[in-house]
Amino acid sequence: MTTIIILIIANWAALTIGGSIPLLGTSIAAILLGAIIRHTPLYSYFDSKIIKFVSKYFLKTGIVLLGFTLSLRILGQVGWEVLIILVSVVVISLLTSLILSKLLKVDFSLGLLLGIGTSICGGSAIATTAPILEAEDEEIAVSITTMFIYSMVALLVLPTLGRALGFSDQLYGILAGSAVNDTASVVAAAFAWSEEAGSIATIVKLVRTLLIVPMTVGLIYFKFTKQRKVTQSVNQPAVSWQQVKATIPLFVVFFVLAVAFASLVTIPTEVTSLISRSSKLFMTMALFVIGLGVHIDQIKKAGLKPIVLGAVTWTAVLVTSIGLLNILYR
Repeated sequence: MTTIIILIIANWAALTIGGSIPLLGTSIAAILLGAIIRHTPLYSYFDSKIIKFVSKYFLKTGIVLLGFTLSLRILGQVGWEVLIILVSVVVISLLTSLILSKLLKVDFSLGLLLGIGTSICGGSAIATTAPILEAEDEEIAVSITTMFIYSMVALLVLPTLGRALGFSDQLYGILAGSAVNDTASVVAAAFAWSEEAGSIATIVKLVRTLLIVPMTVGLIYFKFTKQRKVTQSVNQPAVSWQQVKATIPLFVVFFVLAVAFASLVTIPTEVTSLISRSSKLFMTMALFVIGLGVHIDQIKKAGLKPIVLGAVTWTAVLVTSIGLLNILYR
């Protein structure tokens, strides 16, 4: 009972802090609260069975619910130019993060999470793909925290760049939507420029978030291909149906089906809002538990390498966005 009470209070605190400081966000607030409690006597009061249950099911439930808030119909509100920019951003971000993670000797899953978070939508993309990659708690915490750092940097850098490049409201809105990590920072960076830029950036960001779907499918295909190569190398029979089911997480199937449902059926705004809040509740609770699994020694061990990797990857995304904006719109 003590564990449940603490979890409820922590969830309320993270949501309150995230709501009061939108640029901080509930994801960072939840992880920080969990990490702080991890280093206090309060940590000893947690029931490990409840913590394992929340860790195993709440994040996945939140992700499935998130799918009902994403509709492919939003693609009709942007031109092919924006789609080219967003796809290019994803490719460049992933390549940069994977190449640099090898050079810096950063774990594959951490490097990939940083690339995915930078190119798509920060914490949500990281939370969605982390279970597929079987990432450790500290890798999730480090990658989400790194995303937060460069979201803050973007708020300072983007307006200056936009003015220096002589961008119109349209171009700046697309830049903010394609190059800033989390939604709160996109909104802050774009609406501070103008109402039109803010509206455009919001739509671009929603389209960008949809890229979580092909990303998850791609990661599953990667895992399946890797598993098949291992099977063939030891002269075992071809991959069985059981192995296929083990490779494809059930929550990903439900997530894709939720997106498909939201794309085919018009869900009332009130229902979508309720689902969105529910998704946030589940994911915030799960991220708090992830924070509980993070020890300061693990963060120290990670060192500055993730920060450097995040800096280079985000710079690559920024340069790609600006370059393509100048090519496609000027």
